[in-house]
Amino acid sequence: MTYVATIRHKGQVTIPDKVRNNLSWLNTGSVVHIIPLNSHTVVVKPYGHEEMKKKTNWDKIWDLISLSRSFEGKNGNLSSFIVEDRNAH
Repeated sequence: MTYVATIRHKGQVTIPDKVRNNLSWLNTGSVVHIIPLNSHTVVVKPYGHEEMKKKTNWDKIWDLISLSRSFEGKNGNLSSFIVEDRNAH
């Protein structure tokens, strides 16, 4: 069976529900290999899903991001400082 999808302006493609529901490795946040085979074919494969989980502790990373965003200083929180600093340059 084949499905049709549209590539949006930033190169984003929505994989149809019927395809996602049949592939346990294809979930929100899944990391994938995108392999161009030739000028007409692209393959999407799981990127070492189990190895990726072992190497990257995303819960810890997000906890640290939340912690850094919670710091308050005389000019507000760290996130506000970074945004203001980026906009100033």
